[in-house]
Amino acid sequence: MPIHVLQAGKRHSARSSRIVSHSTTQRLPPLSLVLLGDGLYTTNAPLAFAQMASELTYAQLIELGYHLCGTYRCATQERPTTFNATPLTCIGELRSYLSANQQLSGSAKAMRALAYVADGSASPRETKAAILLSLPPFHGGYGLGVPQMNKEVKASEDARRISGRRSLRCDMYWEGAKVDLEYQSKLFHQGEASRLSDSRRTNALIAMGYTVIGMTNDELDSLTATDVIADSLRKTLGLRRRTAVKNLRERRVGLRQQLHLPIEPFLA
Repeated sequence: MPIHVLQAGKRHSARSSRIVSHSTTQRLPPLSLVLLGDGLYTTNAPLAFAQMASELTYAQLIELGYHLCGTYRCATQERPTTFNATPLTCIGELRSYLSANQQLSGSAKAMRALAYVADGSASPRETKAAILLSLPPFHGGYGLGVPQMNKEVKASEDARRISGRRSLRCDMYWEGAKVDLEYQSKLFHQGEASRLSDSRRTNALIAMGYTVIGMTNDELDSLTATDVIADSLRKTLGLRRRTAVKNLRERRVGLRQQLHLPIEPFLA
């Protein structure tokens, strides 16, 4: 709340605690609206992404891009987070729309944000980890480059014998260096069967020459632990730790706050 409503033509714009109305005589780009019924429309994903550029910080806009291009739906008051969903859009579609409609307010910022968005994130927590690791230090990140999310790689014969699978999924994958960061969520990695499956997948990837690094929920919630994991990733990727950015810790704290991540996890 409040809900923002767009009306065609020059009308008086009313405002209340629940609804803010806007009016426009500008013709919207083709296919920008999705019919809900009875003359009521909502914006498509690319237009919504451009519109939200003026409402969100740069990091939050990147996070929205991941949400739109991911295979999950974030929790609302009515329902919990859902997984294995069809993505609402993809980076290619967002880029094409923004390139064709540069006159839209927010399109320039949205286009810049797309440089740090990846298709195929499987959960909100994976998204947050990817943003922390990929954003440059100026924005509070670690500058490790944008990984491929949930990349499927073909299993070798040895890897197939270990895992029993023809292909293996890498949560966050840096292809040139064959590095996989496995995000070990409590939601999907509980129980003995899950632990054994994760172990077989990790061993299969290692047998194929991949470097596998793990990150847990508590580690993501800890600035100190994330620092250590990012430094290990940097060395594995062969990247030098060079930055002239001042107040780096304050920037990292600020980024975590924008992503609603704690500085250190709460320990009961």
